[in-house]
Amino acid sequence: MLQTRGNKQLILGLCFAGLLFLLVFQLPAWADSPERTSVNVLVKDTVTDQPIINARLTLRFREPGGKARLKRSKTLSFSAKTNVQGRYKFTNIPKGTIHLIVTAERHQSFGQDFELEQDNQLIEVKLKKPQPLL
Repeated sequence: MLQTRGNKQLILGLCFAGLLFLLVFQLPAWADSPERTSVNVLVKDTVTDQPIINARLTLRFREPGGKARLKRSKTLSFSAKTNVQGRYKFTNIPKGTIHLIVTAERHQSFGQDFELEQDNQLIEVKLKKPQPLL
């Protein structure tokens, strides 16, 4: 009987220690993580207002480090192409400043910084045809 009671106390003590570990070391990491969102990109032709299919998108942003785990921040880059509606959705992006680069055949390139402040933010980009050389 004493043996069983000791085992129960040991198990309860280990469970308590594990819970305490999670509270001390893991919750601050969650608190440090930035709010995340999705970014919807729509690419159209300036003159025709038609969607541009297979426009190449490059999204760059800074992934913040964490104080609890002493992680450094780093720059990440995601690439994608637009669908037949000229759209692409980037997911799990931290809110803050992003840099979007858009290129497409027979169109001028586009690059600009944007501030992500709201969920599912839409960024509409209109690309111009190349200008003739004089």
